[in-house]
Amino acid sequence: MNKGAVQNFFEDFYVGQTFECPTPRVLTNADRVAYIALTGDRTPRFCDAHNHIHPLIVFHTVLSQTVRPISLNAVANLGYAELSWKQAVHIGDTIRTTATVIGLKENSSRRDGIVYVKTTGRNQWNEVVVEYVRWVMVRKNRENATPYLSAPVIPRFTPTLAPERLTLHSPDQCYHQVTGGSFFFEDYHIGERIVHRGSMPISDSDHLTFTRLYQNAARLHVETIPPHPAPVVFGGYTISIAYALAFHGLENRLGLVAINRGAHPNPVFAGDRLSCFTEVVDKVDANPLAGLLRLRLIAVKNRSESSLGSLELHNGAHGQPTNDPSVVLDLDYWEPFLKRPR
Repeated sequence: MNKGAVQNFFEDFYVGQTFECPTPRVLTNADRVAYIALTGDRTPRFCDAHNHIHPLIVFHTVLSQTVRPISLNAVANLGYAELSWKQAVHIGDTIRTTATVIGLKENSSRRDGIVYVKTTGRNQWNEVVVEYVRWVMVRKNRENATPYLSAPVIPRFTPTLAPERLTLHSPDQCYHQVTGGSFFFEDYHIGERIVHRGSMPISDSDHLTFTRLYQNAARLHVETIPPHPAPVVFGGYTISIAYALAFHGLENRLGLVAINRGAHPNPVFAGDRLSCFTEVVDKVDANPLAGLLRLRLIAVKNRSESSLGSLELHNGAHGQPTNDPSVVLDLDYWEPFLKRPR
């Protein structure tokens, strides 16, 4: 056995298998600076002197820690569900991760299969900071069928995380003075669509730097693996670019607290240009200073901004977008927003 080639393929997994994932990571102010440099995110809560680490930095760190045991041989990262950030992460915190296989489904081609993983990230005090489920398509190494071809184990997910169970941030009453935003929780209406101004091109150097920054070792992000014509951009980068672009029109946001469900309907490659829009799905009054918005963020590639207002989506909170190949992200999430100061 070549000691440098030890890796897991689909047939190496079984339901109930648990991994203590390498490698623990200390998050520093340098991580915040690098994240801003690669995404342009301007959410004030994660740029000021209060030392909060952006929730998506925590998510990318935890997901990437699961790559070596789970998705080193991924064909595609397909989606997420039941993701909640349990408490804030600050500069200097150390993040480590465990991953448990909760479902397996071999595809009929017998070349690959879908692995469902429950992931938990903890800090240095063993407190849970984030947990979620993701499912990823992983290549097989042998042609013989596994038991999960005829008898797949597919977990069920909660469609929407209950707002009362989410961990909310405590906003500063004067927060609006640093956001530049004119719209508050009260100004958003269920069913409205917000087309965010601007777009961002994806370059080889940026997406590869982002992938290395989070120590994501998945081969498909750095190698050309059929059927893809080039390395596939790390889905976390697509999420972060879309979220950064969505700041326009959502300036008084306080940071994601949960993702109900997310999917990557089509891959992103270097050279693609991303733009996005958001639909307001629901709103809940949370406390005297903030309310919760349930938002659906749709990112597309290589489309004009003027076409986003008319792009049709299937009905239903978690329905996939139309078969339009330009849709690269469908993210349903909860986020608290500042109420209008009184």
